[in-house]
Amino acid sequence: GVLMQSVTSIAPAIAGMFTLPFIASNAGLAAPLAYLGAFVIALFLGYVLAQFSKHLSSTGSYYTFVSRSLGGRMGFLVAWTYLLFYPVVVAQVGSFMGDTLSQTLKSQYNIDFPWWIFMVFLIVLCFITGLRGVELSVNLAIVLGILEIVIVAAVGLTGFLHPGTGGVTTAVFSPGSAPDFHGLFLGVVFAIFAITGWDAAAPLAEESADPKRNIPRAVLGSIIILGFFLVFVSWGQISAFNSVDDLTSAPQLPAFIIGQQHWGGLWWLILLALFNSAVAVAIVCTNAATRFMFGMARAGALPNYLLKVHPKHHTPVGALRIQTVINVLLGLLLPLAIGVANVYNLTGTWFTFALAFVYIAANIGLVRFYRREHPDEFNVLKHVVVPAIGSIALIVVVYYSVVPLPAWPIT
Repeated sequence: GVLMQSVTSIAPAIAGMFTLPFIASNAGLAAPLAYLGAFVIALFLGYVLAQFSKHLSSTGSYYTFVSRSLGGRMGFLVAWTYLLFYPVVVAQVGSFMGDTLSQTLKSQYNIDFPWWIFMVFLIVLCFITGLRGVELSVNLAIVLGILEIVIVAAVGLTGFLHPGTGGVTTAVFSPGSAPDFHGLFLGVVFAIFAITGWDAAAPLAEESADPKRNIPRAVLGSIIILGFFLVFVSWGQISAFNSVDDLTSAPQLPAFIIGQQHWGGLWWLILLALFNSAVAVAIVCTNAATRFMFGMARAGALPNYLLKVHPKHHTPVGALRIQTVINVLLGLLLPLAIGVANVYNLTGTWFTFALAFVYIAANIGLVRFYRREHPDEFNVLKHVVVPAIGSIALIVVVYYSVVPLPAWPIT
């Protein structure tokens, strides 16, 4: 259950199918290389989280880790920056899925379906499951997560079995296949966002069995599983098209085109996988967001209102209400300001920039934490070299993705 909390938070179907056109529009044919680069970076970052989780089990997650190692001021900054991630996910996936449903139902069945209906459905569902407790949410995550992984893996395999005129090529792993290094690094930034979510297990530490053993396993296990998975399915989908331009300019999601060409009437399973992924990631990110806010309030970094707990279900109902307000503001009002199609791209990019600061602070904190509190376990490779590599990789990727600045609305 803890493992699937992280797996479904990564959202395999969304990460593997919906983000691919965004990544390919920047990295070109080298989109699978962007996923691979993000996978390697995530391994270094996840290892740092696992090292903290061996000794600290708290709903506060990175807030707790950084506060304990670098002090309350830095922990406070990290916590507020981290709020730019999990609390925003429901609005992001809800608006994107609503827009996808609207366009697909109109083009395939001539059914008018306003995008905001799905957003409202998701807000209500997340409130109900969040109120009932983590056990219900995690059980749903297990079922939904396995279902979407199987369907998306089948899409990638179909691409390998029915390749376009370019065939299946290893050129996708060559930096020279990208339009330029700026595009490749921007692709890696978005791929880091695609695989982000592996840390969603950490806020459940106080509600899981043997967290000092299971949280590190869940974090690293989810990165390894989804890292290979995303490289595989992106490579398969690119192989199915004659060129990367055909993929990025496709009138609908590339995965839909693959399904309609080779799955016949069963192509709707791909739409089901995306729907399923949006629901699952919204539920698990609600779990993570509310518990993270609860942990911050308990430490005095957020108002005491967030400490309110439901008398029957013992869930953080104060944080859940605030989360619902965020969902309404960003899920229903932000799309009106910048357009529904831009919400996903905009928030996905700001997630990565915000989390880069959080991850680098934790990487620095790990060195101090082990040297000061666990000197008998301190290891230069584990606690200095690994976090240093992760931090340097993040700095390089962020720098080259903003020099020069990308187009609006990411600018």
